[in-house]
Amino acid sequence: MARSAALLEDATEIRMALQRLCSEGARLEVAYRDRRAAFPILTEDGERLAFRMPFEEILAWGLKPGENLALKLKDRGLEYDCVVPHAGQELVEGVELCLAGIPRVLRRADLHRLADFIPDRAHTPVHPATFTNERNALIDGIVQSFGEEGLELVLRNTRQDVRELMRMGEESILDVPLQADFRLRAPATVAYFGENLVGLRFSREADADMLNQYREWMQGQQAIQARQDRADFSPRGFQEATARLSRAAALPGLKIIVDREPMLLLLTEREDFARRLGEALSRRFGLATLDPVKGPLKPRLEALGVSDQGWGRVRMVLVHNQQRLLSPLELCRQLVEEEACPVPLIVAGTEEDEAKKRHHAIAAGAVDFVAVEPFRILAILKRLDGTLRLFEGE
Repeated sequence: MARSAALLEDATEIRMALQRLCSEGARLEVAYRDRRAAFPILTEDGERLAFRMPFEEILAWGLKPGENLALKLKDRGLEYDCVVPHAGQELVEGVELCLAGIPRVLRRADLHRLADFIPDRAHTPVHPATFTNERNALIDGIVQSFGEEGLELVLRNTRQDVRELMRMGEESILDVPLQADFRLRAPATVAYFGENLVGLRFSREADADMLNQYREWMQGQQAIQARQDRADFSPRGFQEATARLSRAAALPGLKIIVDREPMLLLLTEREDFARRLGEALSRRFGLATLDPVKGPLKPRLEALGVSDQGWGRVRMVLVHNQQRLLSPLELCRQLVEEEACPVPLIVAGTEEDEAKKRHHAIAAGAVDFVAVEPFRILAILKRLDGTLRLFEGE
């Protein structure tokens, strides 16, 4: 997308965004009446998009062709809303898909942000930056988003919490080398922040000529990215369901993140979540992770001693809510009914409707549900430790 605006109405740019989401294996948040859940988007062909949704769930939601679905999606860090018609269901290469129309309009859902342009990291170098607080501490960051009126930065030191360094409205000096002959130096104020992110708005005292030069540079970068987007666009669409299943023939391997006892097995498509969880649990648990994709899991767990005689080093299985082709509940049923998993299963997901999700998890064969979004490490540790002690009789 060349430039962020309240509405995106260009049909080709909307399709380009959907194709990027397909190639990344991203998820759409789908809402219908009182139902809401996230599903991986798999295909886009200019007429319809398809996301992985079990037929059983389509039936439970009461979806009928022609009825409207509300979608939330995130493309290059920017959040959008849209409404699309449900267009039926389809079975492709054994994958159950829900079909929907291509949105005519994408509406920005995060216009408060200083984010008119977020570079595609595959084609754009990282831009380091420094900024200060009122105590004159020099803080190292990386530019996440460029805006006409300011920048968003993340901290280089991910163990730091920006909320301990900055206050709302606090003054700062921003320094960002943008190219060999141009360096943006400008006074700024803190407009907003999160755990590892700060939005810095240019102050009125900032040099007008420098800001104009910066904005010209940003517009040039947007134009370069827009040309690359056009080159990457496929007018015939993105048939990711077949491509992804073809890639699944070479199944992802088991990865041991933390090698210690007791060993927890995490089933997820997200390697970033696995590494974050491993760092958080490393003093208490070992952690191995596997992207299930499809098919039996036991043959892929030999490195942990799993075989027909037992589950080896695995003491607990954590089933993340983000899976490529199976839903977490289907994966639980597979482990219990088809693979006779004797260790406790815990489903992990968002805290929204936690009681209902716990009920569904237990009905599918899990022993509990734990919220990992938001990520509250002490609560997660307490829940996992309590479950392990209960099942091992400690």
